[in-house]
Amino acid sequence: MTDIECDVLIVGSGIGGLTAAIAARMSGLKPLLVEKLHQIGGSSALSGGVLWLPNNPLMVREKILDSREAALTYLANFVSEGDPGATEARRAAFVDGVTPLVAILESQGIPLMRCEGYSDYYDLLPGGNSTGRSLETQVFDANQLGSWRHRFKRQNFPVPARASESAVLTQMGVSWEGRTKAAEVALRATRARLTGKRLLSAGAALQGRLLLAALQNSIEIKTNAALVDFVTEGGRVIGAEVDFDGWKRSVRARHGVVIAAGGFSHNDAMRRRYQREPVATELSHANPGDTGEAIEAMVHLGASLGWMDEAWWVMGFATDIKGTTSQTVPELHKPHVVLVDGSGRRFVNEAAPDMEIGRACYARNSTSPAIPAWAIIDARHRRRYPFAFALPGHTPKAWLKQGLVRKDRNIDGLARQCGIDPAGLEATITRWNVMTRRGVDEDFGKGRSAYNRYYGDATHDPNPCMGEIRDAPFYAFPLKPGDVGTCGGVVTDEHARVKRADGTVIDGLYATGNCTSPLAGPHDIGAGQSIGTSAVFGMIAVRHIVS
Repeated sequence: MTDIECDVLIVGSGIGGLTAAIAARMSGLKPLLVEKLHQIGGSSALSGGVLWLPNNPLMVREKILDSREAALTYLANFVSEGDPGATEARRAAFVDGVTPLVAILESQGIPLMRCEGYSDYYDLLPGGNSTGRSLETQVFDANQLGSWRHRFKRQNFPVPARASESAVLTQMGVSWEGRTKAAEVALRATRARLTGKRLLSAGAALQGRLLLAALQNSIEIKTNAALVDFVTEGGRVIGAEVDFDGWKRSVRARHGVVIAAGGFSHNDAMRRRYQREPVATELSHANPGDTGEAIEAMVHLGASLGWMDEAWWVMGFATDIKGTTSQTVPELHKPHVVLVDGSGRRFVNEAAPDMEIGRACYARNSTSPAIPAWAIIDARHRRRYPFAFALPGHTPKAWLKQGLVRKDRNIDGLARQCGIDPAGLEATITRWNVMTRRGVDEDFGKGRSAYNRYYGDATHDPNPCMGEIRDAPFYAFPLKPGDVGTCGGVVTDEHARVKRADGTVIDGLYATGNCTSPLAGPHDIGAGQSIGTSAVFGMIAVRHIVS
């Protein structure tokens, strides 16, 4: 017996789910969006809020050179032959979906802006773009959500700064541009407090604006509503059984079901089943609701899986003895830092994309201890740049007292504190210092690409990412690969339909986001790739439903 009816049932309130709901409403359908947690937003609300959207209309308006062909060429660099989740048709559908997605967002009053200079992560590869293909939105006052602001997931950092402002903010200790930007953001925060605004930025701002658009379109949204199982008829998905705060009800979806429920970052059993050791469940920065039940439910219907052994890796530093971690990205792009394993040797470009560094740690750890890896810095790095929200020149005493950070007057002593081979570390530092004088990393190419330099120190010559490790005291920060979500899931086609292993589709079932196999294989290729792809395919699913 059917308890509830709708045109489209959407499971999950990340960007893929909210975009699908808005697209459905704009197409004249009656969507129902269900979110198993009390708060709306998903992992998207915890993200940088940046969408990687190649050849987007803002680039066209500002006469920034890009093209459909360049975008497809760039994507092709990362695809393994025969990857069913990254077919040529699916890549083309994504690129062709960028313009209509932007049209939908702008029609809802969501102000988009380019992240100038936020380069593709591999801008030197064919089709790469160094000026940046990523978009973001302005900060958002959560008061506009009315009573819904209490059911909206807020960001986990208090700074009302857009993602594109973060690179400049990390320069606050070395440039007037950085100091000016810090003052601007501080003034923004002060004005908000004085006027009673509740400013959200980054992913929370983007998701807050999408939620506002959904509410203004009278879209029905239910929280504390978890997917239990699918309802099928003659092999077609016609709805789902949903647990509404302890009350299980059958929902009939007349036209289809769209799953946008995220991955399985916080499901330890699934991570141990699919991923390598050491499993990083406790180091995930993903939404707590990222527990994988939707993926398992789709598998029970015969869905094929791809890249379940991968996650969107990002290096993290434990800022307290409870294990709370802070993502460390700009810190490693700066001069005066190297990342080493237990033998004291470098094994990766410290300014490489986060996912590449995380994968390198796992690969290295099979032959030499590299989890944790150690960020070795000198006094100048600590004086000039932030580290894990510690301002330049300030290293919290608790970090040192609790052994979260090691400090010594010489490299040999530092190595012994960390259990690093002293001779290996001395040799690495000596070689590094020689290379920095020429400004060329002959081993891993740090500072070679536009993306490497994006978070570098623009005031530092000849290479903004390389500087000698020379001035005492020296510090060692243990870093472990955590994640912002798993990146494997069910295989989908160019219409976002869920596929079986034999290539056929499960009629009536669509999926997008981190519950799906990724578009470019296990590679993070640009800022906001995952949420940009999720938004586009949330829209594409609805377009196919109404076609």
